[in-house]
Amino acid sequence: MNRVVVTIHGTGRTLPDFWAPQIRALSEHLGHTPPHRSVWWGDLIDRGAAVWRAADWVNARLHTLARCLLGRPARRTPHLVTRVADFLHRLVNGVAGVLAYFVFKRQRAQMYERLRATLRELTRRGDEIVLVSESLGCLIAFDVLRAEADQYNLIAWVTLGCALRMLVRGKRRSNDLGAITPRNLRHWINVYAPRDPVASPIAPVFPDFPIRDERLDGAHSRLQAHNYWNDPRVVALIARLLRQ
Repeated sequence: MNRVVVTIHGTGRTLPDFWAPQIRALSEHLGHTPPHRSVWWGDLIDRGAAVWRAADWVNARLHTLARCLLGRPARRTPHLVTRVADFLHRLVNGVAGVLAYFVFKRQRAQMYERLRATLRELTRRGDEIVLVSESLGCLIAFDVLRAEADQYNLIAWVTLGCALRMLVRGKRRSNDLGAITPRNLRHWINVYAPRDPVASPIAPVFPDFPIRDERLDGAHSRLQAHNYWNDPRVVALIARLLRQ
C-alpha cells in the first residue's frame, strides 16, 4: 500500500506542471521521490492568455520606436514587458478563478470532478491519500469532502492559505462538516501565515473536528506569505505525514 500525496492548486496563472517544484522539494527532504498525483484546473480559467499577444505587439512597437530614435533595438524592453505581462496574466486568471468557483456552475463542477476522479482512482488502488490544497483549492476540496469524504481513503488533509473561516462567518458556507469526521480523516492541519490576506486559523469555526492550526511566521510580504510551498517548514510537515 502506497501513501500518495495529492496536490490541488489555487487560482492565478498555474501551469500543468505546477506540482514539479513541490515534489522536488519533498524529494530532497525525504531522500526519495514520493508517489504523487496533481489536480490541475488552470485551463478552466486561462483568460490571461490574450495578455501575451498584447505584449508581443507592445514589444514590436517599442523596438520600432527605439530603432527610429536611437538607431538600435530597445535592450531592456523584452524583460520589462514580460514581467508586466506575467503580472497581468496572474491578475486576470486570479479573478477568473474566483468567478469560476463562485459564479459559473459548469466550471465549478469540472473542478470538483477532477479532484473526485483522482481520489476515486487512488482509493480503488488501495492507496492512502495525503491531500494538500492551496488557497481556492481548499474550498474546492472542502465542498467535495464534505459531501463524500467517507468514500475515499484519506489519511490527512493539509490546507494552505485557507479562506474557510471568512466564508463561514460571511454565511457563504456552513460550519456543518458533513462527511468529514475523524473516522474518515485522521489529520486535518491548517497552515496559515498572518500576512496572507485570505488565510486564518479555522479550528474556531469547526469545533466538531480536531483541526490543528499551524501559524507560519517569517514572511516579509503578502506574496511571500501566500507561497507556502517555498517554506521548508511546510515541506517538512507534509513529509512527516508521508512517513507516518
